[in-house]
Amino acid sequence: MSGAEAFAAMWRAIPLLAPLGRLARNRHVLAALERLYLVFLRVRPGLQRALGGRG
Repeated sequence: MSGAEAFAAMWRAIPLLAPLGRLARNRHVLAALERLYLVFLRVRPGLQRALGGRG
């Protein structure tokens, strides 16, 4: 398990985020989350540098 699917599994374990995690069981929702996750991976190094972390 990796990517958005892994995040959805973690969300299901957190009561406040569990509804979002259950929603992500829908293949269309999960596909959209996976696309967003891939975009995030591309911009993450720049965000880390901007926030003073290691990038």
